[in-house]
Amino acid sequence: MPTPPDTRHTSVVDVDLDHGLLGILPQLSPSGVWIREGEGMIGLGVAASATAAGPQRFAELAAFWEAWIGTLNVGAENGDSDATAEDDPVAFLSVTFAADSQYASRLIVPEVLIRHQAGRATVLCITERHEPGEQVLRRHGLRMDHHGLLTTIGPPVGRTVPNTSLLPGAQSERQYLDGVTAGLSAIHDGTVEKLVLARDVLVSASAPVPTGVLLARLAAEYPQTWTYGVAAVPGAPQALVGATPEMLVRLRGDQLSSRVLAGTIDRAERTSVLVQDAKQHREHGLAVASLLDQLSTVTATLQAPDEPSVLQLPNVYHLASDITGTLCPDSTGQLPSPLRIAEAAHPTAAVCGTPTTAAAELIAQLEGMDRGPYAGPVGWIDTRGNADFGIALRGGVLEDPRTLRLFAGCGVVEGSEPEAELAETRVKLTPMLEALGLEQFR
Repeated sequence: MPTPPDTRHTSVVDVDLDHGLLGILPQLSPSGVWIREGEGMIGLGVAASATAAGPQRFAELAAFWEAWIGTLNVGAENGDSDATAEDDPVAFLSVTFAADSQYASRLIVPEVLIRHQAGRATVLCITERHEPGEQVLRRHGLRMDHHGLLTTIGPPVGRTVPNTSLLPGAQSERQYLDGVTAGLSAIHDGTVEKLVLARDVLVSASAPVPTGVLLARLAAEYPQTWTYGVAAVPGAPQALVGATPEMLVRLRGDQLSSRVLAGTIDRAERTSVLVQDAKQHREHGLAVASLLDQLSTVTATLQAPDEPSVLQLPNVYHLASDITGTLCPDSTGQLPSPLRIAEAAHPTAAVCGTPTTAAAELIAQLEGMDRGPYAGPVGWIDTRGNADFGIALRGGVLEDPRTLRLFAGCGVVEGSEPEAELAETRVKLTPMLEALGLEQFR
């Protein structure tokens, strides 16, 4: 794990964005993205980064972040001693699903952070020396005019996605069906109560895929989801992109919230089918129960609704439960760190199964692939303990500039039908495939 650099300086200015974050994103090559309903953050460049692997990956990234915070000289460029949380640097993170993954977890502190929240747009720059903010922006193809309007300069990175083709993943559809059947046998034998099995497909592009364009498409088509992006860094050469509907943990001070999704039907079905389906409710209830149990170690209070609601997305309906709670401080009054909380919550039954250990072992046996960051925590943290960690769903990994590996999974419980689970994975792959120009997938 790298050692944090010497003192860093930050500066924040208010700016105007003609068409919001989505107006500028297609012209950029972001190092980090987190956007929902048009608001959020875009990171550019890398002021600092770290990678980690193995069982201590959460702790190692947390240690790096704490050490890096100590190098900050916040507001040194503009003399601002009253900076708020909205003016602080953030780190974008992606943590692998499994401790033994061959992929690396990573943390990225962007050199430039464009933030749009509650009607206010700002740009934060981080430098090792007293470098003018205008110079930092220009290095990333941006400029701010005398009216405060932030625009791009030079040729755009690319506004369209190149031609793409779909290739098989680690397993064929037949092999996936066999895996679901094996999972149902394990459920019948009492080895697990629920098992989440995923599969992958490959997308090959004729030219490098512009991530800014891809992410802007996802954010525009699926505004209710959290569109995420975490770039490649040394030691973690695969970028991660997607748009997840599921929030693992959202932290604001000592307040925690989470959105659990489990139970899915195609939009071609009526919502009453989802609401009345006992199998879907059983799958959802197991996911809620697992998260409540895992978060109990870091919370003083937790509340979950008696019945789930229905979340309507452009391609699917989900059963959804929004959980809230209060964090429990330690004996010194300190709250647990965001990465400690994310580690406690991960993985839930929504992406693994229950019991967790037995389900994880079956996943390793039946999926025939390394999930990498798929179904792991993805999001951001700031210097004050605030954080958003979604679950990296409805997305994929850029294994190289022209190749994307996309993932989708389904919860298998008693009563599941293999063909129906396969069909559900096709629906869940749709957002990424459509954004890549593969509308005829289904």
